[in-house]
Amino acid sequence: MSHVIIFDIKRFAVHDGPGIRTTVFMKGCPLRCWWCHNPESQSPEPVAVDIERKVNGRKIDAKKTYGEKVDIGELMKIILRDQHFYQESGGGVTFSGGEPLMQPGALEELLALSKKHGLHTTIDTCGFAKREILERILPLTELFLYDIKNMDPELHRKYTGKDNALILSNADFLLENKAQVIFRIPVVPGVNTSDDEIEKMAAFIFQRRENLNEVHLLPYHRIAENKYLKLGIKYKLPDTGEPGARMMQNLKQRFESTGLEILIGG
Repeated sequence: MSHVIIFDIKRFAVHDGPGIRTTVFMKGCPLRCWWCHNPESQSPEPVAVDIERKVNGRKIDAKKTYGEKVDIGELMKIILRDQHFYQESGGGVTFSGGEPLMQPGALEELLALSKKHGLHTTIDTCGFAKREILERILPLTELFLYDIKNMDPELHRKYTGKDNALILSNADFLLENKAQVIFRIPVVPGVNTSDDEIEKMAAFIFQRRENLNEVHLLPYHRIAENKYLKLGIKYKLPDTGEPGARMMQNLKQRFESTGLEILIGG
Protein backbone atom coordinates (compact mmCIF):
# COMPACT_ATOMS: atom_id res chain seq x y z
CA MET A 1 0.00 0.00 0.00
CA SER A 2 1.43 3.39 -0.96
CA HIS A 3 1.28 6.82 0.65
CA VAL A 4 -0.31 10.20 0.04
CA ILE A 5 0.79 13.60 1.35
CA ILE A 6 -2.11 15.51 2.90
CA PHE A 7 -2.45 18.62 5.06
CA ASP A 8 -5.95 18.26 6.43
CA ILE A 9 -9.01 16.00 6.69
CA LYS A 10 -12.45 17.51 7.19
CA ARG A 11 -15.18 15.15 8.33
CA PHE A 12 -18.88 16.02 8.04
CA ALA A 13 -18.23 18.49 5.20
CA VAL A 14 -21.39 19.72 3.45
CA HIS A 15 -20.04 22.17 0.82
CA ASP A 16 -17.72 19.89 -1.15
CA GLY A 17 -20.27 17.82 -3.04
CA PRO A 18 -23.65 16.24 -2.27
CA GLY A 19 -24.62 15.02 1.18
CA ILE A 20 -22.34 14.57 4.17
CA ARG A 21 -18.76 14.00 3.10
CA THR A 22 -15.19 13.59 4.24
CA THR A 23 -12.89 15.99 2.40
CA VAL A 24 -9.23 15.04 2.09
CA PHE A 25 -6.92 17.97 1.37
CA MET A 26 -3.88 16.83 -0.62
CA LYS A 27 -0.58 18.72 -0.81
CA GLY A 28 0.83 20.38 -3.89
CA CYS A 29 -0.60 22.79 -6.46
CA PRO A 30 0.68 23.95 -9.87
CA LEU A 31 -1.01 27.36 -9.50
CA ARG A 32 -0.17 30.28 -7.24
CA CYS A 33 -3.49 32.10 -7.04
CA TRP A 34 -3.16 35.48 -5.35
CA TRP A 35 -6.26 34.80 -3.22
CA CYS A 36 -5.43 31.19 -2.28
CA HIS A 37 -6.94 30.44 1.14
CA ASN A 38 -4.73 27.36 1.63
CA PRO A 39 -1.20 28.65 0.92
CA GLU A 40 0.15 25.85 3.10
CA SER A 41 -1.08 23.46 0.43
CA GLN A 42 1.03 24.81 -2.43
CA SER A 43 4.30 22.99 -1.75
CA PRO A 44 4.08 19.26 -2.55
CA GLU A 45 6.08 18.42 0.57
CA PRO A 46 5.37 19.05 4.28
CA VAL A 47 6.42 22.56 5.34
CA ALA A 48 7.62 23.47 8.86
CA VAL A 49 7.25 27.06 10.14
CA ASP A 50 8.31 28.84 13.32
CA ILE A 51 5.48 29.77 15.68
CA GLU A 52 4.99 30.91 19.25
CA ARG A 53 2.96 28.91 21.76
CA LYS A 54 1.70 29.96 25.15
CA VAL A 55 2.42 27.56 28.02
CA ASN A 56 1.34 28.61 31.51
CA GLY A 57 1.19 32.22 30.36
CA ARG A 58 4.69 32.17 28.87
CA LYS A 59 5.57 32.40 25.18
CA ILE A 60 7.86 29.69 23.83
CA ASP A 61 9.25 29.11 20.36
CA ALA A 62 7.88 26.08 18.55
CA LYS A 63 7.45 24.51 15.12
CA LYS A 64 4.27 23.79 13.19
CA THR A 65 4.31 21.41 10.23
CA TYR A 66 1.78 21.69 7.43
CA GLY A 67 1.38 18.31 5.77
CA GLU A 68 2.18 14.69 6.50
CA LYS A 69 2.75 11.46 4.59
CA VAL A 70 -0.09 9.07 5.32
CA ASP A 71 -0.52 5.41 4.45
CA ILE A 72 -3.42 5.09 2.01
CA GLY A 73 -4.84 2.12 3.92
CA GLU A 74 -4.90 4.12 7.16
CA LEU A 75 -6.48 7.07 5.38
CA MET A 76 -9.22 4.84 4.00
CA LYS A 77 -10.00 3.64 7.54
CA ILE A 78 -10.62 7.29 8.52
CA ILE A 79 -12.79 7.90 5.45
CA LEU A 80 -14.87 4.79 6.08
CA ARG A 81 -15.65 5.74 9.70
CA ASP A 82 -18.59 7.81 8.48
CA GLN A 83 -19.85 5.40 5.82
CA HIS A 84 -23.28 5.27 7.50
CA PHE A 85 -23.66 9.06 7.16
CA TYR A 86 -22.66 8.92 3.49
CA GLN A 87 -25.29 6.29 2.81
CA GLU A 88 -28.03 8.15 4.67
CA SER A 89 -27.30 11.54 3.05
CA GLY A 90 -26.11 10.58 -0.43
CA GLY A 91 -22.64 11.79 0.47
CA GLY A 92 -19.17 10.33 0.10
CA VAL A 93 -15.56 11.43 -0.17
CA THR A 94 -14.07 14.52 -1.81
CA PHE A 95 -10.39 14.89 -2.72
CA SER A 96 -9.32 18.52 -2.66
CA GLY A 97 -6.14 20.47 -2.11
CA GLY A 98 -3.99 22.04 -3.11
CA GLU A 99 -4.55 20.16 -6.30
CA PRO A 100 -5.28 16.43 -5.96
CA LEU A 101 -4.20 15.77 -9.57
CA MET A 102 -0.63 16.63 -8.46
CA GLN A 103 -0.51 13.17 -6.82
CA PRO A 104 -2.12 11.12 -9.61
CA GLY A 105 -0.99 7.66 -8.49
CA ALA A 106 -2.18 8.10 -4.92
CA LEU A 107 -5.39 9.76 -6.10
CA GLU A 108 -6.20 6.93 -8.50
CA GLU A 109 -5.64 4.38 -5.74
CA LEU A 110 -7.84 6.31 -3.31
CA LEU A 111 -10.60 6.67 -5.87
CA ALA A 112 -10.51 2.97 -6.73
CA LEU A 113 -10.70 1.96 -3.06
CA SER A 114 -13.52 4.45 -2.45
CA LYS A 115 -15.51 3.05 -5.38
CA LYS A 116 -14.84 -0.49 -4.12
CA HIS A 117 -16.57 0.49 -0.87
CA GLY A 118 -19.49 2.08 -2.74
CA LEU A 119 -18.62 5.69 -1.91
CA HIS A 120 -19.64 8.64 -4.06
CA THR A 121 -16.38 10.24 -5.29
CA THR A 122 -15.74 13.92 -5.97
CA ILE A 123 -12.61 15.77 -7.06
CA ASP A 124 -12.18 19.49 -6.40
CA THR A 125 -9.72 20.61 -9.08
CA CYS A 126 -8.22 23.60 -10.87
CA GLY A 127 -8.02 21.46 -14.01
CA PHE A 128 -4.34 22.12 -14.70
CA ALA A 129 -3.07 18.59 -15.36
CA LYS A 130 -1.98 16.32 -18.18
CA ARG A 131 -4.87 14.88 -20.16
CA GLU A 132 -3.78 11.30 -19.49
CA ILE A 133 -4.30 11.84 -15.76
CA LEU A 134 -7.90 12.85 -16.36
CA GLU A 135 -8.37 9.87 -18.64
CA ARG A 136 -7.23 7.54 -15.84
CA ILE A 137 -9.40 8.98 -13.09
CA LEU A 138 -12.52 9.79 -15.13
CA PRO A 139 -14.09 6.30 -14.73
CA LEU A 140 -13.52 6.49 -10.96
CA THR A 141 -14.93 10.00 -10.37
CA GLU A 142 -18.63 10.79 -10.10
CA LEU A 143 -18.35 14.58 -9.76
CA PHE A 144 -15.78 17.22 -10.65
CA LEU A 145 -15.88 20.56 -8.84
CA TYR A 146 -14.01 22.54 -11.48
CA ASP A 147 -12.55 26.02 -11.00
CA ILE A 148 -12.98 28.78 -13.56
CA LYS A 149 -10.90 31.73 -12.37
CA ASN A 150 -10.28 34.06 -15.34
CA MET A 151 -11.21 33.84 -19.00
CA ASP A 152 -8.55 36.23 -20.28
CA PRO A 153 -5.37 34.10 -20.58
CA GLU A 154 -3.07 36.99 -19.64
CA LEU A 155 -5.10 37.81 -16.54
CA HIS A 156 -5.11 34.12 -15.65
CA ARG A 157 -1.33 34.00 -15.99
CA LYS A 158 -0.96 37.16 -13.90
CA TYR A 159 -3.14 36.00 -11.02
CA THR A 160 -2.37 32.27 -10.98
CA GLY A 161 1.04 31.92 -12.63
CA LYS A 162 -0.29 29.75 -15.49
CA ASP A 163 -2.13 30.20 -18.78
CA ASN A 164 -5.71 28.86 -18.82
CA ALA A 165 -5.66 27.08 -22.20
CA LEU A 166 -5.04 23.64 -20.68
CA ILE A 167 -7.69 24.22 -18.00
CA LEU A 168 -10.39 25.17 -20.49
CA SER A 169 -9.41 22.32 -22.82
CA ASN A 170 -9.60 19.82 -19.97
CA ALA A 171 -13.02 21.16 -18.96
CA ASP A 172 -14.29 20.45 -22.47
CA PHE A 173 -12.73 16.98 -22.40
CA LEU A 174 -14.66 16.12 -19.24
CA LEU A 175 -17.93 17.52 -20.56
CA GLU A 176 -17.55 15.78 -23.91
CA ASN A 177 -17.03 12.51 -22.04
CA LYS A 178 -20.24 12.98 -20.04
CA ALA A 179 -18.56 13.67 -16.71
CA GLN A 180 -20.68 15.42 -14.11
CA VAL A 181 -19.07 18.83 -13.74
CA ILE A 182 -19.94 21.83 -11.58
CA PHE A 183 -18.04 24.97 -12.46
CA ARG A 184 -16.93 26.97 -9.43
CA ILE A 185 -16.01 30.61 -9.82
CA PRO A 186 -14.09 32.36 -7.03
CA VAL A 187 -15.44 35.91 -6.95
CA VAL A 188 -12.44 38.16 -6.30
CA PRO A 189 -13.22 41.90 -6.66
CA GLY A 190 -10.91 43.58 -9.15
CA VAL A 191 -9.47 40.26 -10.32
CA ASN A 192 -12.29 38.60 -12.24
CA THR A 193 -15.34 40.81 -11.67
CA SER A 194 -15.03 43.21 -14.61
CA ASP A 195 -17.94 43.33 -17.06
CA ASP A 196 -15.70 41.80 -19.74
CA GLU A 197 -14.64 38.85 -17.58
CA ILE A 198 -18.17 38.15 -16.37
CA GLU A 199 -19.55 38.30 -19.91
CA LYS A 200 -16.87 35.90 -21.18
CA MET A 201 -17.45 33.47 -18.30
CA ALA A 202 -21.21 33.54 -18.80
CA ALA A 203 -20.75 32.97 -22.56
CA PHE A 204 -18.37 30.05 -21.94
CA ILE A 205 -20.86 28.43 -19.57
CA PHE A 206 -23.86 29.15 -21.79
CA GLN A 207 -22.20 27.39 -24.74
CA ARG A 208 -21.85 24.25 -22.57
CA ARG A 209 -25.17 24.46 -20.74
CA GLU A 210 -26.48 21.20 -22.22
CA ASN A 211 -23.86 19.29 -20.21
CA LEU A 212 -24.18 21.29 -16.98
CA ASN A 213 -26.76 21.66 -14.21
CA GLU A 214 -25.40 24.28 -11.85
CA VAL A 215 -22.63 26.80 -11.22
CA HIS A 216 -21.22 27.88 -7.86
CA LEU A 217 -20.07 31.43 -7.06
CA LEU A 218 -17.56 31.39 -4.21
CA PRO A 219 -17.02 34.75 -2.49
CA TYR A 220 -13.41 35.68 -1.79
CA HIS A 221 -12.53 35.99 1.88
CA ARG A 222 -9.51 37.29 3.79
CA ILE A 223 -9.33 34.74 6.60
CA ALA A 224 -6.09 33.22 5.28
CA GLU A 225 -3.93 36.35 5.63
CA ASN A 226 -2.39 35.16 8.89
CA LYS A 227 -1.28 31.92 7.19
CA TYR A 228 0.76 33.92 4.69
CA LEU A 229 2.50 35.74 7.53
CA LYS A 230 3.40 32.45 9.23
CA LEU A 231 4.67 30.95 5.97
CA GLY A 232 6.69 34.04 5.05
CA ILE A 233 4.73 34.47 1.81
CA LYS A 234 3.75 37.93 0.58
CA TYR A 235 -0.01 38.44 0.51
CA LYS A 236 -0.72 40.03 -2.86
CA LEU A 237 -4.24 41.32 -2.24
CA PRO A 238 -3.84 43.42 0.92
CA ASP A 239 -6.29 46.09 -0.26
CA THR A 240 -8.95 43.82 -1.76
CA GLY A 241 -12.19 43.67 0.16
CA GLU A 242 -14.61 40.77 0.33
CA PRO A 243 -17.54 40.94 -2.10
CA GLY A 244 -20.72 42.12 -0.43
CA ALA A 245 -24.12 40.50 -0.59
CA ARG A 246 -25.32 42.96 -3.24
CA MET A 247 -22.39 42.16 -5.54
CA MET A 248 -22.94 38.44 -5.13
CA GLN A 249 -26.66 38.75 -5.88
CA ASN A 250 -25.97 40.89 -8.94
CA LEU A 251 -23.49 38.32 -10.26
CA LYS A 252 -25.94 35.53 -9.51
CA GLN A 253 -28.56 37.27 -11.64
CA ARG A 254 -26.10 37.79 -14.49
CA PHE A 255 -25.07 34.13 -14.52
CA GLU A 256 -28.69 33.02 -14.37
CA SER A 257 -28.88 34.17 -18.00
CA THR A 258 -27.17 30.85 -18.80
CA GLY A 259 -30.35 29.05 -17.77
CA LEU A 260 -28.52 27.05 -15.08
CA GLU A 261 -28.99 26.97 -11.33
CA ILE A 262 -26.57 29.43 -9.73
CA LEU A 263 -25.59 28.88 -6.09
CA ILE A 264 -23.66 31.29 -3.90
CA GLY A 265 -21.06 29.49 -1.81
CA GLY A 266 -21.73 26.06 -3.26
